[in-house]
Amino acid sequence: MERIFKKLGRYFGFWKIGVMNPDNGLWSLTPSSNKIGYLRAMNARGYHIFMKPEDERRFLLLDDIPEDRLKYQKEQDRFKPGRLVVETSPGNFQVWVKAGRSISNPEKRYWIRYFNSDTACDPNSRWGRCPGFRNRKNKYEQDGHYPLSRLIWVDWQKVAQVPTITLPKKPVCLQIAKVCIKKHNRSGKHVQRCDYERGDDSATDFAYVLALLRQGVDPEIITERLLNEREDWTHHKGERRQTAYLKRTIRKAVEIIND
Repeated sequence: MERIFKKLGRYFGFWKIGVMNPDNGLWSLTPSSNKIGYLRAMNARGYHIFMKPEDERRFLLLDDIPEDRLKYQKEQDRFKPGRLVVETSPGNFQVWVKAGRSISNPEKRYWIRYFNSDTACDPNSRWGRCPGFRNRKNKYEQDGHYPLSRLIWVDWQKVAQVPTITLPKKPVCLQIAKVCIKKHNRSGKHVQRCDYERGDDSATDFAYVLALLRQGVDPEIITERLLNEREDWTHHKGERRQTAYLKRTIRKAVEIIND
């Protein structure tokens, strides 16, 4: 585990660990070898262990990438420059891209769509899953065991040359959404789905997702909370339909937050 932390430090430079529980929220700490035991204990108790760089401007996170879409350069026996690849669950990956320049959030959203990544995971203060710890999503549990997130590849020596793109200007100021998020975070109010009952499951879900996003809750945790708190899934039976519905709902809510 210490070797993984050293590799992550070389890749990100200054970085931090996030410890998250769907009910208790997220707190961050500076990674060090003497905290590994604590992190493993929290992970064993059901907490998610995430990571991200302190300075996110040069980093792009692509989430929910299946194995057949990984751009692996087999002839060179390596991934493209500046990549960090984590297998978060069997056959599912997160790919970090370390760019040679700063990338704005609107640009990151463009590249997330371009690579068919999970658009519900907005780049604004986005956490990735930390390798070396268990993915404690309930859907991955098998006989009390959870898959280990694995570090597949890391290239800290080179950077990706991300092309500059020209995006249409929006008349809406994104700072409004950020201020709203900070305000809700300070309130510290713990909300539940039942607080946003609208008489319709979809409307209730959407109102609840908006509230959680404005508190800065990670989309992965929002997904888990909806699965735990909503009782009737008659219209979305099966894991595939539920996953598609939840991604669609969170994506629409993210678009509203960022407009």
